[in-house]
Amino acid sequence: MVWLFKRRPLVSICVPAYYSQAFIASVLDSALAQTVTDIEIIVSNDGGIATPDLEPYRMHPNIRVIDQRRRLGWVDNTNFVLSKARGQYFMVLPHDDFLAPAYVEECLVCLEREPKAFAAYSDIEYPDGIMEASDVRGGLNDRVRYMMQNLYNGYSYRALMRRRFADWSGLKLRHNPPTDFCVDTTWILQQALLGELRRVPKPLYRKGYHEHNTHTKWQRIPKEDLIAAWLQHCDTLGALARKRVRNRAFIAELVEHRRDPCRVRETPPYLRAAFRK
Repeated sequence: MVWLFKRRPLVSICVPAYYSQAFIASVLDSALAQTVTDIEIIVSNDGGIATPDLEPYRMHPNIRVIDQRRRLGWVDNTNFVLSKARGQYFMVLPHDDFLAPAYVEECLVCLEREPKAFAAYSDIEYPDGIMEASDVRGGLNDRVRYMMQNLYNGYSYRALMRRRFADWSGLKLRHNPPTDFCVDTTWILQQALLGELRRVPKPLYRKGYHEHNTHTKWQRIPKEDLIAAWLQHCDTLGALARKRVRNRAFIAELVEHRRDPCRVRETPPYLRAAFRK
């Protein structure tokens, strides 16, 4: 109960965790090492899995650990931990990714410099190089068009965002049964509907790649199920966009464009291959 009465922090870092023993200490250390120190770190331990390396952090004054009694899954666990954020700004940090010390500071500077921006994120370092993120700029229609015609990679899944109470219902991650394929990509549009998305052109975020990554499982989805999941993703984007954009013909055209992933700039080879005849 004491946590409820603490002063609201500047930044909330939300960590959805599940079987995180191999990574969690390094992940939390990277969050604690931020040059911005007015932060809270919230960890939602999905299923209450025994995680010895998590135990020492339970007593840290800036960290709150919540053990789930049952398995929520990555989408609902992410939504849960986001709902506990109290900071003026907030972000998701997956349990196997790592922040450079200046990540939060650089994103904050970007957001404070750009009042039209809702979210900011850096380029992403991964084992084979640097993934350069994309900006999503302009008016509402421009942002929707650019995202639906071009983007697949979920840069903004780890974005630092402005915390505005009225935005929360629009920011909950949407399921895509049965595999939750592309939910992080859908989140790009959910954020872009609330404002511009800005790139910090530095590799301040390191993606942990391993055999248990969610996206590696997507590559093994049977072809028919993968096609169905992509088409459902496209329909979800259309439904979300229509809540904000009045021009129904405009949205219908964008959905039809996106339904062929070979026309979307960033879609991966395995997804394009599934749609080739």
